[in-house]
Amino acid sequence: MRLTFIICLFLSSITFAADYKSAQRLASGDVISADVFNDILDRIELTLKEITANEMVGSWRVQWKTCVNGGPGNCFGLDVGTGWSDSVDNLYKSRTDIWEVESDGDGTYSVSMQKCFTGAVSGTYYNDACSARLAVDSGILLLGTLTGAGVTLASQHSSMFNIKRVSDSRFSVWRLNSGSNSFVSFTLDRIAWPPEAPSSLSAVFDSGTVSLSWAENDVNVTSYTIKSKDDPLDDFTELNTSSSAFFTDELIAGKSRWYRVFAVNEHGISIGSNVIRVDSP
Repeated sequence: MRLTFIICLFLSSITFAADYKSAQRLASGDVISADVFNDILDRIELTLKEITANEMVGSWRVQWKTCVNGGPGNCFGLDVGTGWSDSVDNLYKSRTDIWEVESDGDGTYSVSMQKCFTGAVSGTYYNDACSARLAVDSGILLLGTLTGAGVTLASQHSSMFNIKRVSDSRFSVWRLNSGSNSFVSFTLDRIAWPPEAPSSLSAVFDSGTVSLSWAENDVNVTSYTIKSKDDPLDDFTELNTSSSAFFTDELIAGKSRWYRVFAVNEHGISIGSNVIRVDSP
């Protein structure tokens, strides 16, 4: 009973964390496999790890959000450029951007942005491309400008933001300016990432044939890898692959087999689906 209660708490935390989706949802009395439970624990532990600049290296699709009538530092008339959405309930406006984070090869990091995170010295604010130095320390993202239209080299950090890991492919970055009653936030979604895991794996057994099927949760999938094991203490190994959400296997009488399915694309392999056991009488 105590273990069931703990599992429910873990699943609740995943439910409220954007982009975290377990391959299996539990009902009262269900039994969870060690493999699925360890996947859940791995993702919970990931959110507790300190973020490093190195893991931010790559391409990111970024959504800005800031106040309706201005921007960071002034919500009542600051020019923050073009390309913003209409306000949402007159609370905030948003626009998208692309960030490219690179390692400089000497232990430091830099980021190129289509829209600069800081205002220009003169002219339109926050509307031109720029590059910046980047560091992460104790949940704080430090950015220091390098180049950009109207932007001068800062001798120290130009801005500092809170940063939080939402998932292995998403970061949330934000700054609240209590003095000016303004804010800015960025949601960073990694570009080129392995697909979402398949779910609802099920099986129909008939005369020695196991017919597996599962739910496809991502359109960017090139194939599925079916893994199995014949002993609960063994590790899963690859059984075969499938180009569709269906696979058949042969299972001799008196045997049991455990199955799990993974989605694959050019960027990698997903976490696994739920685990099912099939018994051949």
